[in-house]
Amino acid sequence: MNIYIIRHGETSWNKEFRVQGRSDIPLTKTGIEQAQKTAEAFKNQGIFFDHVYTSPLSRAKQTAKIISGLSENNIKSDERLIEFAFGEIEGATQQERETNPKFAGFKNFFISPKDYRPLPGGETFVEVLERTKNFWENEIKPLGTSEYADNKAEKNILITTHGGTLQSLLMYVDKRPLERYWEISFPNCAVNLVTRINGKLNLEWTSKIFY
Repeated sequence: MNIYIIRHGETSWNKEFRVQGRSDIPLTKTGIEQAQKTAEAFKNQGIFFDHVYTSPLSRAKQTAKIISGLSENNIKSDERLIEFAFGEIEGATQQERETNPKFAGFKNFFISPKDYRPLPGGETFVEVLERTKNFWENEIKPLGTSEYADNKAEKNILITTHGGTLQSLLMYVDKRPLERYWEISFPNCAVNLVTRINGKLNLEWTSKIFY
């Protein structure tokens, strides 16, 4: 089983370096093109998807539809794949994060995850790690127990999600400690491959782009 986990394409808030989180921002024209070029790369390799999962936010759903070529009815939206909730800091620009004293602790989100304390309405690292663990164990792992045998390489799964949540999904596989949460960088539409062979998940490669 091949599991392709992809960050969504570019949004206007990505370009503006705003805290995006649960805010439902659609893809830009560039983001759509990134997804189209990624779709073309999969097609050229003869890769098509048996199951497609996406975060419910529109930027991830758009990306899933473009890359898979499937209609929304054939794509499963899953709350466990949604981005971190950031609460009161949602939408803040870099300048606002640096000048508003209320946002001073947000820097720990990237530089010291163990010391990060979300603002009201925000989500902790532990909460995100728990929901992505639940997704692996209760959604993906059962696929290998019926017609989706682990050793069938032609069974391809697509997951479209967000930068923060993607880190959490991969940490379930590579067992990184929390202090190494941001060890991998994901540009928009970066592709990561996890395989499942004889019941074992393996991180084969990370952060490939096709545009």
